Amino acid sequence: MAGLIFLVAAGQGNVLPRVIIGVVLLGAAAFMVYLARSKGPETKITHKVDFTGDTELERLRCNSCGAQLDSDAIEMREGAIYVKCPYCGTTYQLEEKPKW
Repeated sequence: MAGLIFLVAAGQGNVLPRVIIGVVLLGAAAFMVYLARSKGPETKITHKVDFTGDTELERLRCNSCGAQLDSDAIEMREGAIYVKCPYCGTTYQLEEKPKW
């Protein structure tokens, strides 16, 4: 925006410095837009949970075909855990059973 102001104001007084400053500011703005639109490296977030009581490791099986699933079949989306079976292609949300 400031680059445009300098270019519009270049018609009055000392022209060359205002044109140079305007072009430099427009170039800087274009570079910032390029940086904002370019994708950086993807960030992977890992959330570790410490349990206070005794826990047992359970095998995760597909609700549809019963195949044993690994950690690659689990995905976190919108705060919920989703499972996609690589064998039958079924996708479902993993829900915790009530403890009572």
